[in-house]
Order: sequence, then structure tokens, then C-alpha cells
Amino acid sequence: MKVSHSALSKAKVILICVLIIGSAVEISAYYYVQNFAPNLFPASEIVSPFQVANLTINPYETSVGQPVVISADVANVGNAQGTYSYILKINDSEAETKELLLAANESQTVTFSITETIAGSYNVTVGDLSDTFSIAKTPIPLPASLKFAHFTLGPTEAWPNQQVNMSVDVTNTGNEDLSFTLPFNVNGATALRVDVQLPSKSSQTITTSITENSEGTYKITAGGQSGTLNIVPSGKHTLHYIASRTGFAFTLDGVPEVSPFAGLVDVGIHTIVIASTAQINAAGWGLTTFVFSSWNDGSTSLTRTVDVEGVTYVVSNYFREGSCPSLYVWNGKSYVYSAEVSDGAGWLGYLDHFQKDGSMVFSYNYPWDYIKLDSTQLQPLNGYYNMKIGEMTDEIFYLDQVKMVAVDHPIGTDVFSTTSTFIYNLADQGTMYTVSSNPAAPLSAVDEKGNNILPLISKQDQNYTVGARWTWNNITLNLGDLSGTKQIKLVVAATINWPTTSAGGINFLKYASQPGVTPSPPPFMEVRAQNGSWVRVPNDRQFPIPDVTDNVFIVNLTGLFQSNNYELRINTYQDIRFDYIGVDTTSQQNIIVHTIMPSSADFEQAFTTDSNSSGAFTRYGNVNSLLQAADNEFVIGRQGDTVSLQFPADLPPVPKGMVRDYFVIASCWFKGKGLSYVPFTVDPLPFQAMTSFPYPSTESYPYDSVHQAYLQVYNSRIVKSS
Repeated sequence: MKVSHSALSKAKVILICVLIIGSAVEISAYYYVQNFAPNLFPASEIVSPFQVANLTINPYETSVGQPVVISADVANVGNAQGTYSYILKINDSEAETKELLLAANESQTVTFSITETIAGSYNVTVGDLSDTFSIAKTPIPLPASLKFAHFTLGPTEAWPNQQVNMSVDVTNTGNEDLSFTLPFNVNGATALRVDVQLPSKSSQTITTSITENSEGTYKITAGGQSGTLNIVPSGKHTLHYIASRTGFAFTLDGVPEVSPFAGLVDVGIHTIVIASTAQINAAGWGLTTFVFSSWNDGSTSLTRTVDVEGVTYVVSNYFREGSCPSLYVWNGKSYVYSAEVSDGAGWLGYLDHFQKDGSMVFSYNYPWDYIKLDSTQLQPLNGYYNMKIGEMTDEIFYLDQVKMVAVDHPIGTDVFSTTSTFIYNLADQGTMYTVSSNPAAPLSAVDEKGNNILPLISKQDQNYTVGARWTWNNITLNLGDLSGTKQIKLVVAATINWPTTSAGGINFLKYASQPGVTPSPPPFMEVRAQNGSWVRVPNDRQFPIPDVTDNVFIVNLTGLFQSNNYELRINTYQDIRFDYIGVDTTSQQNIIVHTIMPSSADFEQAFTTDSNSSGAFTRYGNVNSLLQAADNEFVIGRQGDTVSLQFPADLPPVPKGMVRDYFVIASCWFKGKGLSYVPFTVDPLPFQAMTSFPYPSTESYPYDSVHQAYLQVYNSRIVKSS
């Protein structure tokens, strides 16, 4: 940091003003002799006990309207308390004055913030110290041919005065050699500058270091890349404990805590003890049982010993025993939880907005879900793949169709589907895409706070980004140079934490006084326009709704970018958390798709319930004919009801050079209790062609002769409200 000190002056000037008011006498002394060393003169010759030093200007170069921070230290080296008049002059004109009352041997740093509206050079004077700063008419940009990526901090959590290393990769894409100064900013102010010489068409990692002497959070930026540094008390570091969902009880060194936990602990050994099972209100779906499977290091003991030598993350993996509706598959020994079925877009009663007259406009509801199965858990039994779809929480479900899809694809590729959202009818929902087994990582990934989240999304390890409900979050991705690519696909693993239906309804109704405002809008993506501004992609190509389980899906980005800037911003208003994001540009490979319809489907009650849902539910027994097509002939169930499914496993052999993956595709809606405008009853029934739910008076469930017969034959289990 550049610091200018003027030479010490031996001149001593005393200005004493005596004011006599009545019989009182007030004497104020203002001293203008400053910045001399305490031992420069004998004590008997020192006139002023005050010293001014360390004049600092930050930054030295900036643009019109940007603040310049000026500071200097004042010390009282005398033996008595005194008052010092601290005068800041800009171009020899007094700009600001501060009166300081300093005790003997006390020092204080005084800071001013100056904003100039005229370009030019400015001289700063504090006592007999002086320096200059310059103001440009426009911001001083780095050369446009410079591309920055991969900002790193090491460590990201440090102690006061501990050295922290910083680096950023820079590439000169131009045809000329460049010489420039790269500023590293801390909380918006330039902390240091690094001189760089970079030949054309070359790259370099710029490395430097910094120390901070005060505890707190510091955002550090360089070249538009950023990271966050936390300074914590010496001898301590942050321990993070993360479970599959919030609300899991555990003990840390014998002290009860609840996940997620993040707290400062002493450096050294700590012990975490968890339960084998836990019942919590998971993701808004009611009281649900979770069973512990393993820690993130692969161990399975309920006790974990952790050696904390820096910021430490510990993750316990639990799987869900029940959800709403939940898919279970037979793994050769038992039925194991796989995923939830249509847990987001199939939510009936989602409010889009209020109109000026107070009437409600409801969203489009897409009932289809595309669930990729874990092939290691899917094992045939007596020639069939066996599955269950069970309603574990207090909701009403409408299951219209279920089928399996086996997809054969080349070795060295993976296959995933696109998925769905609400409000928007996406163009390619359910499309199966092949991608590389090793998609590329984005060049950079930052959240709305400027935090570097690339390490969090680099691999699928249940180490999620941070989300928040009913407030805008975003992730900005730099996908690199994708010019010339024919296909661009985002490979995403993410999860969502939904509110309860009643909590969602309360939030919806808060917007009755805000016509046209969507209470909980779906995610949306933006790309860069030719002029560099962010523009929203078309509604039918938007970002989908993830499942509450960590499923992988594809977002097709082909044709969405409007320039050679391949930055993408994903905006979310629900509590969506990202586990992994990769970029695939390989072309679509040939695949073979086998569609497998259920050969049997039996409907039964797995456990009793005290639900107050009511209406004409589907009778128990064989319901296979209802699940062969999406024809508005539903299996209608409530909490405790389960559909047991069998799919023939007699598929043709996998062709040479290919591998096989399996999906379950289901069309299912559900109603939750707690929406004042949607009764917790079977009626009104949804249907495939409806534009929303509740639907307008111009639409109706198809009460033709075929559907009347279906209702009379199958929906004969009458449940009255308790």
C-alpha cells in the first residue's frame, strides 16, 4: 500500500484563543505542529503532544462518483488528556474537520470518505502529510481481452494476522502483449495491486497474500472473481454438521444440538453422536422417518470422531422411509426408498397471482415425473421388477399412469431426462439425453452474495449450496468458451425443501393486496445479450423444479445463448439447493428405449390414519387397468394407501457396447391440506387437459359415459370427514 509521509518540521506554532464571558475564562488550544517522533526533541521543548502519521488513500485511482477512503492515525504522546482538531484539506481547501478528545498515550485512526464529481487530480493534506488521488470520467476497466477464472483462497477461514494466500487465473485472449495492474479488493476497497505482464494468447496464475487483523467476514475480489474469507478467534475453527434434512438431533461433545449446525470449536478432537433413526417434518411433507446409512467418509458407526484443524464439514447420510407419494423398489432383500413421485409440479392449488378485483389465478399443474432408478438396487424377483408407491403423509393423490423405461446407451455415456416445472409448460419435458460420463465443470460459479460455490457443485456428494425460501437466490455460471458446439446440456443434481401446504397457502394469501405479483414464482434462467445485459430465456425453456431427493436431470441450453458470452444465471425463489452442475457438449448418441407397462397393480391399505380427508376414494384390489394410460381414470388414495406394482423383467439382452439404465415415469397429482380455497376432499377431480387447478368454470372433468362408469366401478370407497 502506498503511504506518503512529509518531512518533520522543527517549527513550533502556538495559537491560543482566550474567550472571557462574564467572570469565566475558557482557553482552547489548537496545535498545528504534528508528526514528529517522541524523542526528536527534549520533552521540555515539545509544544504539541499530538502526532499524525500513516496517511492512507484507497484507491489512488477511481472514477467519478466512486468513494475514496482517506485515513490517518492520531496519537497523544503527552502526559495529559487533550483535544486535537483534525482537519482534512482537499486541494488546500478545508473539506472536513473532526474534534478528537484523546487521553494520554491514546491513539485513534480517523477515516473520511470523499466522493468527487469532477475528473482530475486531487491533493490531500492532513497536518503536514500530503498525497494525491486521481478521478477519471469513466471507470478504469481492465483490458477486454483478459478473461479471469478460478479465484481461490487458502485458507478460507483464518485467524487474525494469519497469512491468507489468494490466486486467480487470467488469460490474455488478444493478439497483443499486455502490461497491467490487477487490484485485489477487500469489501469493495482496493487492498493491494499486483503488476502483471502477460503475453498474447497465454495464461498465468496471479498469486499474492493478505492478512486481516480483525475478526469478521471479508469479500475478496479480483478480475470479477470473488471469494469469502472468515477471520475467527485464534485457536478456534468452524465445525459444520450437515444431515440429509434439517431438524436431526445429535450431540457434540455431549451437548445436544440440531442439524444443520455450524459453530466455532476449539482446535483438536471432537465427538459427534447421532441416532440410527429420526422422525422429523421433512421438507414440509409431515412427520417422516429417516434411517441413517453412512457418514461422508463411508463409515457407519453412530459415533464420529473429528480432528478440527481448519474449517471442517461432517455429513451424515439418512434415507427417507416414507414420503408423499413415495416410490420404493425391491433390491433383492427388501423394499428401499427411491424417490418421491411428482412432488413439485403435481401440487394442486398452486396460486399464480391475484387480479385487481381480488380473484385468484392458479398455475398450470404438470403431473409427470421422470425418476432415474439406482440400477444396483433394482433386482428382479420371480421374473418381475417389484415396486410400491405409498402415501406416507396426509394428502390425497391421483395416480393416472405408471410405466418403466429401460434405456440402452453406449458405454462411456450416461443418460438422464429433462424434468418439469409448474406455471410453465416446458418444451422438452421427459426427453432422454445422452451425456459424457465426465461432464466439464463450469469455469466459475458464484451465488448472489458473490461467494465462490464452485467447490460445492463440482461433485455429487450431498454437500449442497445454501438456499432460502421466498427470497431470490441465484447462481451465476461461467461455462467457458462454447462457441462452435452443436449441443449444450447442463447436468444438474439438486434438491428442494418445500413448505407444508398450509404454510404455502398462508404465504399465497399475503399477496392479496399485490395484484399481478406471483407469491412463489418458479425458477428462471438468464443469459447475456449482445450488449452484455442479462436477458431472460423463453418461458418454455426455463429451469425445472428439482425433486426433494437428489436426482440428476438435464437442462437443454442449446440455442439459448445470444452471444459468445456463455454465462448463465439461475434464479430461484424456493429453497433449492445444488449438489452438482456439469456442462456437456457431446452430441446425442443413439439409444434404444424399451417401454414396460405394469403387468399387475394391487391397491391396499398399508397402515391406518386419522386423516380428515374425505370423498369417494378408489376401492382396494386390482387397479392395473387404471394405470395403463393417462386417461383421467385415476387410482385415488389417501395417507396409508399403497399401490404394489410388477413390471416384466424379460427384456432383450443389452446390445454389445451398450449399458442399460432404468426410469419410472408417472403421472400423478396430489392435494395437501391447509389451502382455504381447495377443500381436502376427492372432488373436484383434476384432469389432463385442465389449464390450472382449481380450473375455471369453462372447464370440467370429462363426465362422459366412459368416465362415469369408471367412477361408479372403481371409486366406491366412501370416506366421510371425521
